[in-house]
Amino acid sequence: MRTITGSLARWGNSQGVRIPKDVCELVGAHVGDVVTMDVNEELGELTLRFSAARQTPTFRRRRRVTLQELCEGYEGMRVGEEWDGPDVGAEVVR
Repeated sequence: MRTITGSLARWGNSQGVRIPKDVCELVGAHVGDVVTMDVNEELGELTLRFSAARQTPTFRRRRRVTLQELCEGYEGMRVGEEWDGPDVGAEVVR
């Protein structure tokens, strides 16, 4: 049994503890796995159990998409010099 320390941090309106990658590898946990939390109020203990079978898809980084690919098929108004239209908005600096 190994003891590893961490700290509780604010995560939006909740709190979270980051689990180091090597610890996840030891227990076979992956991003998107379902975790069951057992709480022992008397002892102030929290036990995490990761499901062996994945019930949610894992996170996968997708390839980078160019601006041209994102705008393919767009038929709306085009603005900005790079789109052969007028520059508009407060972001235009001359």
